[in-house]
Amino acid sequence: MQKLLKVYKLKRQLEIKDVNEEIMLWVLISSTVPNIEEKGVHIYKDPRLVELGYRIISPVSLNESQLIDIFGSNLSISNSEDGYKYLRYKLGVGEGADDLPPATSFPLEANCDYLHGVSFHKGCYIGQELTARVHHTGVVRKRIMPLKFTKEIKDSIEKDTIVNSSDNPKLNLGKLKGTVHNYGLGLMRIKEALDAKILKVGDYEAEVLKPSWWPIEAPREVTVKKEKN
Repeated sequence: MQKLLKVYKLKRQLEIKDVNEEIMLWVLISSTVPNIEEKGVHIYKDPRLVELGYRIISPVSLNESQLIDIFGSNLSISNSEDGYKYLRYKLGVGEGADDLPPATSFPLEANCDYLHGVSFHKGCYIGQELTARVHHTGVVRKRIMPLKFTKEIKDSIEKDTIVNSSDNPKLNLGKLKGTVHNYGLGLMRIKEALDAKILKVGDYEAEVLKPSWWPIEAPREVTVKKEKN
């Protein structure tokens, strides 16, 4: 992010500094969260999905037990990347450069239109024309989708491994973006992957899941009958 922002700074006299040694990022999954700004602690609702909970930004000097004292002992707070990644993968939400490689990922394929990450009512932004064109044509053939494996992944599967149909090994249905436990993320051909039922990813079998938070798609063709007066 620091490197990207510096590209667009141009002649502005701005300092873009690395704050990784100053702040800690936490995830809080709870339906009721107090609105607190105390001791440098800030909490924000994740704008993408309610299931993703809240983000807590705190100074590195505060540990987990101190945060629980602030928010209440009945809350479970964790900065475990593995647990949060598992939650994201079950939901089918890609995040960061590992899941969405810079300069090679399209916003609509990453479900940004479903996750309040792109606006079609304002501009301008880099890539706006292409993004708007794809949106208005209504044709997005590939999207990030969750993969549920039949068993837990013991051996690492190489990133961008081709996902095939179990019935037709030559049929390319998408690419794997990552795995955690028994779930993965893949950039999948939507219709073909859902029709395939059983998928082959390396030595493992999986099924693709259509996320429940995806909007219901309207029929592509609507027949309008004109009534006679």
